[in-house]
Amino acid sequence: MGDEKAPQSPDYRLALWIGAAVLVGVAIMIGVDWPTEVSDPARNATGGGAQAVAPPPTAPAPAQSPRMVADQLFNQAMMAYETGQTPQAAALLPQAVTAYQGLEPLDADGLFHLASLQYADGDMAGSRATADRILATAPSHLLGLAAAARASEKSAPNEAKDFWQRYLAAFDEQQGRAPEYGHHQQMFPILNSRANEFIARAPVDAKP
Repeated sequence: MGDEKAPQSPDYRLALWIGAAVLVGVAIMIGVDWPTEVSDPARNATGGGAQAVAPPPTAPAPAQSPRMVADQLFNQAMMAYETGQTPQAAALLPQAVTAYQGLEPLDADGLFHLASLQYADGDMAGSRATADRILATAPSHLLGLAAAARASEKSAPNEAKDFWQRYLAAFDEQQGRAPEYGHHQQMFPILNSRANEFIARAPVDAKP
């Protein structure tokens, strides 16, 4: 043991300092908090700390056509009108009318929507004129007859009675003839009741 280097020799102390420095360096490297990549989630980093997980891509909402926008306004406006939400109806009805007028020329379904909106907005003359456009090409169109009858009940009860009678007479034969009938199937029981009630209480001088 006499040949061993003394523990306190300069060479031994130098070796201890070198070893300690290496350990400190390793500890520092292990403890480094590497920044997380967030600016480019799509980039696939291969090293150097945690990688942010990008959320899965979501499909963009389908673009709405002008007709879809108008139909949504129709539903909102008529719901507000029928449930007595007067301020909402007053705001939505003119918007919906303008939306349909901007889609001219309208099909029969669009014309019925427009006539209904005009009726709800108090424009009976406009509603009747729009309904007449449906009847000009399809004289037995159920929705056209109903719209014309509703718009005429106060100003021209004789005409309204005639329209409602034509509506009831054509009802069975017309079922299933137009795609828009399917869109408004839930309305027909209400329209049937209104037709019968109006005819029953129509003025005696109203045309049979």
